[in-house]
Parts: sequence; structure tokens; C-alpha cells
Amino acid sequence: MNRPLPGPTRDVALLLTRLLLGTIMFAHGYQKLMINGLGRTTAGFESMSIPVAIFSAAFVTVVEIVGGVLVLVGALLPVVAACYLVVMVGAAVFVHIANGIFVASNGWELVGAISAVLLALAAAGSGRYGLDHLVRSRQEHLAADDMSSAVTATFRPPAKHALSPDHSGRATSFGESPFADPSPGAES
Repeated sequence: MNRPLPGPTRDVALLLTRLLLGTIMFAHGYQKLMINGLGRTTAGFESMSIPVAIFSAAFVTVVEIVGGVLVLVGALLPVVAACYLVVMVGAAVFVHIANGIFVASNGWELVGAISAVLLALAAAGSGRYGLDHLVRSRQEHLAADDMSSAVTATFRPPAKHALSPDHSGRATSFGESPFADPSPGAES
């Protein structure tokens, strides 16, 4: 019988997947920024006829570095996947598709594999060991606390605060002026 992985095993598999993919993404961005430099990366993009090479090189570098870190920590995976899929489609169209499938001949194999893993992570989420899970758990805990406070508050009368002023002597309708003379017989 074919079943998905049980919860704890699934979370470990998602963690390992994120660690591997995030490392690959970060390494590519690091190479573009620190090893080659943005100037050489831009020149490389120009030689491959990638449009608006300086913008493209900067975008790809930021997506790879920031996206790589976000994948490593398991945060904002659908957003990272969307941004990185733009990068992967561009890489496939401008560089890899014409070379066939295999990475040995500069084909789209790696681009396709990275895209598939990103889509799977975006669909599955970060797992228990990701920042998204931590934030979601915290929000659910706070919402549960708010709900229990709301239920408790409905079953007890509101507390009268000693520091709140007593406004019972003020005007009771919009037609009455709060500046009117309250003494009997005073006419305006």
C-alpha cells in the first residue's frame, strides 16, 4: 500500500529537502555576488542575451541569496517559489532549453529539478522544523488565548476602573449641548 510519510518522518524529509535546496540556491547567489561579482555576472548575462542584464543579474542574485536563506529556515516558501520560478523559467528559456535535457550539455535538467522541488515545498510547506510552522503555531496559540478570553469576558460584568472618569452628568443626546448651563431657570 502506498501512503505518505508519517508526520515526524515527513517533517525530517522536508527539513533535509529545504537544507539541500537552500544550500544550492544560496551557493549560486553567493557565487554571483562574492566570487564573480555583480559586474562579471552582468557581463555573463549580456553574453547569453538575457534582457536588461544588470537588473536580471541583480534580481537573480538577490532571489538566490535571500531565497536560499528563507528556504533554509523554512519561511515564506510560496513567495520564494514564485520568485525563484521566474528565475528558473528565464534560465530555461534563455540558456538551457536549446541544449536539451542533460546538465552535462548545459541542458534544463537542473533547472527543472530545482523548479519541481520548489513547487513541492510550496505545496507541502516547511514542516514542523520551519519558521512558517513556528509562526503559524504561535498565531493559533494567541488566537486560542483570545477566544478563551472572549468567552470568559462574556460571563462576567465589565470591571469599573477607578481611574476612568464618571460621565453620567454629561449630555445624554446629541441635541443637548454639553456647554449649556445646567442650573434650573437658565435660559439661552
